[in-house]
Amino acid sequence: MTETVLRVWKVKVPSRLALRLEDLHAPSLLVARRMLKNRHESSSSFYHEIPCVISKSLIDKYQRNRRCKNIRNLVLPVCGDKGKQIKLVDGGIRVPAIFHKEVLPIVFPLPVHGFIRCVEFFKREGQWYASVCYNTPKAKTIDCCGVVGVDRNSVGNIAVMADVQTGKVLKLGFSPAPTKRAMRGRRSNLQRARKFRLLAKIRRRQRRRMTHENHRVSKSIVNYAAEHRLAVAIENLAGVRKPGSRIRKYSEKNQWAFAQLETFLRYKCALRGIPVIAVNPAYTSQDCSRCGSRHKPSGKIFHCATCGHNSHRDVNAAYNIGARALSVFTTGGSSSGLNVSGLGPIGSPQGGKEFAS
Repeated sequence: MTETVLRVWKVKVPSRLALRLEDLHAPSLLVARRMLKNRHESSSSFYHEIPCVISKSLIDKYQRNRRCKNIRNLVLPVCGDKGKQIKLVDGGIRVPAIFHKEVLPIVFPLPVHGFIRCVEFFKREGQWYASVCYNTPKAKTIDCCGVVGVDRNSVGNIAVMADVQTGKVLKLGFSPAPTKRAMRGRRSNLQRARKFRLLAKIRRRQRRRMTHENHRVSKSIVNYAAEHRLAVAIENLAGVRKPGSRIRKYSEKNQWAFAQLETFLRYKCALRGIPVIAVNPAYTSQDCSRCGSRHKPSGKIFHCATCGHNSHRDVNAAYNIGARALSVFTTGGSSSGLNVSGLGPIGSPQGGKEFAS
């Protein structure tokens, strides 16, 4: 069985096909709002105004989402139904329920494995777009000759990457702390003033900036790892929010999307055949990367009282992460000695707002 990675690709809808979407938009918006008022009517038989394929997808997207209370920018989803509702043809895809025999032209950046999972149509600034979700085969795992350690931060740079083999260090991204403080203050003022629309606008802006920066940082890490044939080591932060976690309070204070950064790293690495190794995050900032003795850092400065090593706290942590991952190599240094857990699926697209790059 071929291992695949989920890919989402955004394309413009030609004007000749956008006319059909314009005709569907108004009745679909009325139907979707009626779905929110009558959540017990969860069958397409109640909504004859629009095609059955669209009404079923609207039920899944909006009606079953209990947090959805109102719809302003409607998204028209179509489930692929294993190739029955979305046909993969030469030059693009065909959606019979909307475009009949017309073909939506698409040039896929990576080969499609199997069928198209789903398509979401949405309008932005007068232009219709299609967000196409499909599976693409993973690249063959490269033969690695080393490891880079990646330390994610909420104070300082977004991530610090350290090449254990050469000693090269890259500090990636801006410092998220001032941005978080400014956004937190603005949101607090808007909440007191009860300006909820502007508050939602600020939240969307912050989310877009986080997504953009995480894409830039993950792309830089993956490009370096691919160029030098290195595996990528990250901290396993799966249990940081669980009760009893030592850093739960700290992790809940920060507002940066570290899980999103890890997701971007994982799928970008999978597309280029780079292994990802998750290591134990305990004491990575307190252990000396030179002698291994444990000392608490002072702010962003790490000083080892045992060997006298001075370093930036995040750089020291990145070296420790890389060193822990490097220990899984065999004596010969072959990547066959890597104990890399399966990447698994990276999740489904969120309303056509996030796109792989």
